[in-house]
Amino acid sequence: MSTTDYLIGFSALALVLWNMRRHELTDRRLLRPIIIATVVCGAFLHAVPTAGAAGALVGAGLLIGIACGAVSAFATRLERDGSTGPVIATATPLAVTVTGLAFASRLGFAFAATNGLGPAIGRFSASIGIHSAQAWIAALVLMAAADLVVRALILWQRRTAALGAARWTPGLPAA
Repeated sequence: MSTTDYLIGFSALALVLWNMRRHELTDRRLLRPIIIATVVCGAFLHAVPTAGAAGALVGAGLLIGIACGAVSAFATRLERDGSTGPVIATATPLAVTVTGLAFASRLGFAFAATNGLGPAIGRFSASIGIHSAQAWIAALVLMAAADLVVRALILWQRRTAALGAARWTPGLPAA
């Protein structure tokens, strides 16, 4: 990994954790992690192997990312500011821990792979039928993207439900 790669990775982590602090859950806030995922995919994802063990690794990365995003989204507390106010989101320690550890683990793996453990990872990969470093890159990048996108989509759905529960139609009594 180059210095630029590290800067992109740590910047993405900082933006994601910044976005998890207590805030009004707006469309703009929900769009930010999707933009981050798009930038990260554009910067690092050049091919997605789908055959054999490489495809299984990429699939596992996606599933782990989906699981991390779902846990983080459901561990985020949502509350209304009054009956007609905005939805306020606050990430719980579990949400921050899952997201932070997932990002830090991916960056740690990339650091290890490019600073001495690359040959050992290559031997292990070959022994299980993965013959391309691109499989690891795709699995880790798609894991990160799935984590961010799934978290944003679940929070969007939860926010919509919270807003819908308090909405009323003119002429009808408020719920």
